[in-house]
Amino acid sequence: AVESTQSTGEVLGREFDTLLNGLKDKVLSSGIEKAVLSTRLVGSPCALVASQYGRSGNMERIMKSQAYAKAGGADTNVQKKILELNPFHPLVKELNTLYKADPESETAKDLAHSLSDTALLRS
Repeated sequence: AVESTQSTGEVLGREFDTLLNGLKDKVLSSGIEKAVLSTRLVGSPCALVASQYGRSGNMERIMKSQAYAKAGGADTNVQKKILELNPFHPLVKELNTLYKADPESETAKDLAHSLSDTALLRS
């Protein structure tokens, strides 16, 4: 069972490789550290998670509110997050299809930004 899971992950990795690299390097480069396929997500298309030693979304909000209180609105550095994509979700499959067909597609970029923004609201 473990071998079949690993081989499924490798096949999905190859299938989504172009999209994952494009999201990291071009489309969402200012907001994410990297894009990966998730094995945890079931119902959601994507999620933003902190790196292993990064700050959670709640901790960033707390630090930001303290910075505003102390310095009158000083901007705290926001850490980039990791975008986890659910490879089985219809929106992510459609995004992959659109991006593979045309990496410069405005529709693909809009969908990527919408998914990222929605995940940001929930992080």
